[in-house]
Amino acid sequence: MADLVERLGEYSPKMVFAGEFPMLTDTGTAGEAVNQWDIIMLDAATGNVKRATTAGIDTVVGIAATAAAKNDPVVYYMTGEFFTDAIGMNDIEEATAKAALRKLSIFLR
Repeated sequence: MADLVERLGEYSPKMVFAGEFPMLTDTGTAGEAVNQWDIIMLDAATGNVKRATTAGIDTVVGIAATAAAKNDPVVYYMTGEFFTDAIGMNDIEEATAKAALRKLSIFLR
């Protein structure tokens, strides 16, 4: 009987959304590999989005809703309320990220 059981894997849910603030999405082209839930910014030279850095925090456009490889389309959240520990901060200080994202109506809790 044990041979009939198929192991499907494990499911570990991740709490990402922290409230009911309205969420809007947009799409862009990934200028580099982007992980799901990364803070992303606009690369002015190419018009593509990429993982945000401290130096480019002023050009942040949202949080990636999906992972994407370089030159693939990526969906990202332009507004919403998220748990801070679920977001890819990319070595950006929490206070800096919160301030930059707040301007977009993205709130980290």
